[in-house]
Amino acid sequence: MHLKTLEIQGFKSFPERTVIDFHPGVTAIVGPNGSGKSNVTDAIRWVLGEQSVKTLRGARMEDVIFTGTQSRRAMSYAEVSITFDNSDRALPVEYTELCVTRRLYRSGDSEYLLNQTTVRLKDITTLFMDTGLGRDGYSIVGQGRVDDILSHRSEDRRRIFEEASGIVKFKARKEESERKLLQTEQNLVRINDIIQELSERIEPLSQQAETARQFLRLSDELKTQEIALILDSIDQHEQNSAQAREEKLLLENDWMIEQDKLVTLRDEHRAATESIRAIEQQIEACRDQFNQKNSLMGLLSSQKAANAERADQLAKRIAQSGSLHQDLKNQIEILQADLAARTKKSDTLLRQQDHFSRQLESAEEAMQAILAQLSSSEQQVESLKNELEAKTEAIYEQKNRAGQLKGQLPMVENRRKTISSDLQAQVSDSDRIHLQIEDVTESYHRVVSALKDEETTKVTIQQGIESARAQLSRAHTQTESLRQSQRNDQYRLQTLVELEKNHEGYADSVRRIMNQAEENPDFGRGIVGTLGELISVQPDLELALETALGPAVSNIVTDTEVTASRLITYLKDNRAGRATFLPMATIRGRRLDGATFSQLKTMPGFIGLASDLVQADATLRDILESLLGRIVIARQLSEATAMARKVQYSCRVVTLDGDVVNPGGSMTGGFNRRGSSGILGRAREIETIKNRLEQIDANIHASAQIEEEQDAVLKDLARQLSAVEHQLLQLSHQKIRDEAQLNSLNEQKQQSGTLRQRLEAEQDALGKQAQGLMRQISELEQVISKEEQEVTVIRQKINQHEGASKAEQQRRDDLREELSDLKVSLHSITESLQASSEILDRIEKERLSIEERQIRGHAEVAEHTTEIERLTSEIQSLDQQITATHQESLALSEQVRQLNIQREALETSQARFFDTLEAQSARISSLQAEIAKTQARVERLEQTGDEARNRLWETYELTVQTAQAWRQPVENRSEASKTIATLKAGIKALGPVYLASIDEYQSVHERFEFMVQQQDDIESSRQKLQSVIAELTEAMRQQFAQHFHLINENFKVVFSELFGGGMAEVQLENPDDVLSSGIEIKAQPPGKKLQSLLLLSGGERCLTAIALLFAILKLRPTPFCVLDEVEAALDDANVVRFSEYIRRYAEESQFILVTHRKGTMESADRLYGVTMQERGISRILSMQLSG
Repeated sequence: MHLKTLEIQGFKSFPERTVIDFHPGVTAIVGPNGSGKSNVTDAIRWVLGEQSVKTLRGARMEDVIFTGTQSRRAMSYAEVSITFDNSDRALPVEYTELCVTRRLYRSGDSEYLLNQTTVRLKDITTLFMDTGLGRDGYSIVGQGRVDDILSHRSEDRRRIFEEASGIVKFKARKEESERKLLQTEQNLVRINDIIQELSERIEPLSQQAETARQFLRLSDELKTQEIALILDSIDQHEQNSAQAREEKLLLENDWMIEQDKLVTLRDEHRAATESIRAIEQQIEACRDQFNQKNSLMGLLSSQKAANAERADQLAKRIAQSGSLHQDLKNQIEILQADLAARTKKSDTLLRQQDHFSRQLESAEEAMQAILAQLSSSEQQVESLKNELEAKTEAIYEQKNRAGQLKGQLPMVENRRKTISSDLQAQVSDSDRIHLQIEDVTESYHRVVSALKDEETTKVTIQQGIESARAQLSRAHTQTESLRQSQRNDQYRLQTLVELEKNHEGYADSVRRIMNQAEENPDFGRGIVGTLGELISVQPDLELALETALGPAVSNIVTDTEVTASRLITYLKDNRAGRATFLPMATIRGRRLDGATFSQLKTMPGFIGLASDLVQADATLRDILESLLGRIVIARQLSEATAMARKVQYSCRVVTLDGDVVNPGGSMTGGFNRRGSSGILGRAREIETIKNRLEQIDANIHASAQIEEEQDAVLKDLARQLSAVEHQLLQLSHQKIRDEAQLNSLNEQKQQSGTLRQRLEAEQDALGKQAQGLMRQISELEQVISKEEQEVTVIRQKINQHEGASKAEQQRRDDLREELSDLKVSLHSITESLQASSEILDRIEKERLSIEERQIRGHAEVAEHTTEIERLTSEIQSLDQQITATHQESLALSEQVRQLNIQREALETSQARFFDTLEAQSARISSLQAEIAKTQARVERLEQTGDEARNRLWETYELTVQTAQAWRQPVENRSEASKTIATLKAGIKALGPVYLASIDEYQSVHERFEFMVQQQDDIESSRQKLQSVIAELTEAMRQQFAQHFHLINENFKVVFSELFGGGMAEVQLENPDDVLSSGIEIKAQPPGKKLQSLLLLSGGERCLTAIALLFAILKLRPTPFCVLDEVEAALDDANVVRFSEYIRRYAEESQFILVTHRKGTMESADRLYGVTMQERGISRILSMQLSG
């Protein structure tokens, strides 16, 4: 036998169906840490019946089901199948190929299958006992199993040795025999208690049976007397009841007449009330319209006032525009006059400039001539010249100072012009920034709006996702619910089929006969079947027919009375109880008589005769009519009571709810449990469940389809959500950019305003500076004039000192002064011309600005005039609407007044109605009281009669008709009552009577004899079980001791080969107790002392455990062996030795190695790689290395 395939689906990290093919030899499973390679080992353990969650590396058994990843949802079940080649019949089954399957659902349900047939876990574990493949076997060894071998608890090691020695199956049989022995001894104790109890009951029951027989004799005589007295009472009550019913009928006719009158009055009142309600609705509607008209008038008046106010405001603006126009016109005239004057002044200054320029040129030419003439006389007047030069230098300094100040004036003016230009630029820049702010603000609002739209879209998609998830969850829940219903129905179907097969629900005697008939065809000859199996009824009639049949449903139908007699003899001979038999050849049917049937079939609630409502073969018709031909089926108890009363309680009436009105009037009923089908409904329920299972299969398929569709919808919505979130991210970035740009522009706007204020302040400061410069220049000119006068005085002194000043020198001086004056005057005129030109430019700009304002004013006046005309027209239209609405309001008021008059008239009429209605109601109430009194009298009489009939039935099970046979004339009711009292006293004197004691005595006596026989049988079984346990114990002891010795010898050899020397052995801690003794492992690696495993290094401990494993395999090779990283702690040299041993044993056993050691991989014939390309999901890749 060898392992062929392993199929995994939904187990741990293998959600998809994964099939691993195994071949004889060595197969290695490799992969990185965390890839799921050890999950293959866990799958093999799990499918072979492992129940330890800890061994499977989990916290709960549900942890083995794939839990899902970010991209895959969790699975609802895990399934692993393992297939063996059993052509050598190593396993004791008839199959050449054996497939074991284990499934676990997330609901906690699980199942095991053997070649697709459902089996128990016990069947699986029993199958693999003593093969090394069991739960405690040595075929699957991982790090945890190595720890068990090396554990300091020797009991943990013992389980492996028991599996290897082949005593596990013996041990299981011994434990089973010990459980049976315990159960047998408990049964023996119970049997002894029952025998003791029965022996104590037999004698008292004998005395009770004799008392019961005497009671029956007295009761028969009492029955005759009481029946005669009851029948006489019934006759009297029926006469009185008939008279009372006639009186009641007359009163009811009078009540009907008065009731018709009351109905007529109420109809008239209802019509008047409806008219009042209609008028009130009309009044309410008119009032609503009136209020609406008033509201409309208010709105129209408000609109008219608003229009008038708007027209006044526009007229005022027109007047203001006219005044402003005149002011602007005056300003233009003033500016034009100023412009003309300044233009004239500029022309004058130009002429003066030209004149002074010519004079300056002439003076400079004369000055040059004089200087040439005076050159020769300069030495003579050197000192005077020095003095004159000093003074002249001072004058020049003052003039230079004045020139510097005059030079600063153009600079100041230029700066003022620059500032003015900068201010204009700032205004333009502010406008530009404002426009940019508007553009960016508009863009920002667009982005915000788009963000809101995208957020709405995102919310919609998220809601869609939640809805899809909810639908997916509901579909999944529905699927699980359907699967649960499927499992429940399958279990129910299996239960019903088992019940049907075992004839559950029938008496033990019936069940024994039917089972014997199935096992022995000769015995069953002549048996047609149980009545419940031979008939069928509609589902709604099942309870009624089972109630009608009662115990007869389990009666056995036979062909003849001969067969029935034979079966009765069989029950007696085997003391198997009692049963009722229905021979078809002798039983004749009895149906309800035609007159009674005709009376009943027209009554409410009548369904039919019970015999007619049963479907069965025609040969059973007599039997059915015998049992059901006089039983009527009714819908409910009230109708059944009426039917029984109609036929004077001469037949049984059964309702659909199982309530019964018996002949004579007694009633049986109450709560019926309908949770499970009876004998009649069992076959029908089996068919119903089969049909329902087919529908559930279809619904599960449809629900799974919905799950797939909703999963696709979820993925599509997820993609849409990702796109929307990407768009939201881009819009958010754009919003941030717009906000940053807005902040920058607002900051620029603020900086521009600050700069504008600073420039305006600087412009004002420069104006003041220019005025200061002009004041200083004027002061310097005065100083220069004074000093020039002093120069003239000096020159006069020079002339006096020289005595003979030449006219040329004087002329020279005069020319110098004249030149200076001409230069100053010419410079002054030039500056005046420049200032005048600037003023003319400013005046022209002001004139153009004023003209533009005039044009805008004209346009506003035209616009306001058009608006005033429109408002005037609208006011006229509003006046007309107000007048029309007022007229409509007056008409509505009049209509409300007329409707109120009509309503008052109707209400006055209604007030008189209540008096009439009260009087009529009083008459009806009086008649109802009389009818109630008469009805009460009728009911009392009928109740008294019914009580007599019920007493007749309850006491003697007789109807009035059937009791006529017991009727005796009652001449003196008092004497009859005395006789009855005497009989009752005699019965009372007997004390408590137990009528069932007659039959019970017989039953207890038979049971006592049966229990004594059972006691002997159980005692015999106990002795046999004790003998079997002793034999199993001895066989286990001998086999374990023999195999333990062989394992020890093998262990010594393998240990020495693996370690290259040394010695080792296994020992029983208590040799006298072979079957429960702990096992000690001792090892002595080369160069060390013999010592316990606990003192060895990690690698030595691991290699020792491997040596023990190979020693066991040498004794009892397993079909296959799974080793999960057992060599992880070994060094490379020991890995090579380990691999060599694997190859040596691979000829007898198939090896599956989970490893990451290179040396182990090299010894493999085939490699399987476990990868995890997608996080959390393992996949298998294969590679053939040899063959």
